[in-house]
Amino acid sequence: MVEPKKSRYKLDVEIEIDNRVVSLNNKKSRLLQCIDQCGSIVKASKETGIPYRTALKNIEIMEKELGSPIVVTKRGGKGGGGSSDLTDKGREILYKFVKINRVLKKHADLNEIEGVISSIDEKEKVMTISINKEEILLPYTENFEIGDKVLILISPSDIFITIEAQKSSVRNILKGIITEMKFKKDIVRLTVTINDINVIVDITELSRKELDLNLGNEVFIGFKAASADLIKKIND
Repeated sequence: MVEPKKSRYKLDVEIEIDNRVVSLNNKKSRLLQCIDQCGSIVKASKETGIPYRTALKNIEIMEKELGSPIVVTKRGGKGGGGSSDLTDKGREILYKFVKINRVLKKHADLNEIEGVISSIDEKEKVMTISINKEEILLPYTENFEIGDKVLILISPSDIFITIEAQKSSVRNILKGIITEMKFKKDIVRLTVTINDINVIVDITELSRKELDLNLGNEVFIGFKAASADLIKKIND
């Protein structure tokens, strides 16, 4: 069987604010979140395991990129007790990073389905991609030609599932069998096998119960053409 491949990411995200670009990653994000919560760079350093000098250096780099402060520190009196807080700009870049990061996490696991472009209809602006014995339609772009080997990328959350073939404007509907189930909180990850191709589908536990889905069930999965991305496969 062809297993669905999982895409993992560990990267810096470039966030634009006031025509300036700030580079942020999970490590820097955790640092800023801890400063915001505990009001101290020292405590945030201990909480995140980032050395204090490294924490200061990261803040300095981000402030240089932004061109304005992201953390302000107030000195305490004779007894100490100083504090550090995020500025409005600091909270803004943190908010934007968290929002982007949640989108990335949602699409961290992608179905990567191999296929070959078998026909192109330039008038209707669609391409037919052959996947083993199945065919699907995707929007045509000039970067592709007949015979190109491609990867179709689809998020498990962008695939719907039914127990009966239904009339729909969605033309990419395929029949398969549920061969695996994994439960995580209120989300159920199904593996649907279609002619030796495994496709992962995420649904709620409520939907699974309503459809009475179990291992071995014959089902139909579908997705809108706009929800799939297509890239040309690099020659082996």
